[in-house]
Amino acid sequence: MSERTIKKGTTVYFGAPAHPMPKTRADAIAQAVAQVPGIVEAHLPQCFIEGDEEARQILVVGVLKRGEISQIAQALTDKFQLIFEPGQSIDILPFEAGAVPAGVRQAGCQIFAAEKKAWWKLW
Repeated sequence: MSERTIKKGTTVYFGAPAHPMPKTRADAIAQAVAQVPGIVEAHLPQCFIEGDEEARQILVVGVLKRGEISQIAQALTDKFQLIFEPGQSIDILPFEAGAVPAGVRQAGCQIFAAEKKAWWKLW
């Protein structure tokens, strides 16, 4: 798994994909995401990062704890070996759940949302 750091101040654009991946692949990604503890939401928007040559569809995940991002990304990468052919992959852009950009949610590409328990059922 290679890692890329996006520099602070870099403009990142999100939107609905012009040519979304096949539904069967998106469903398989959603199933993999649902199996990884710590993920509270996941989206498959199109993303363009300032300085890149082209936009691409990526996986954005909202996680409960920032400190678990590396383990979550590795768990997803391991599961994606069953979904993607050798040489294929999808970029994963993780955020703490409260920091997922509004543009990601506005793109309307959510594939997973963790079940929210009512506050009175937390005990």
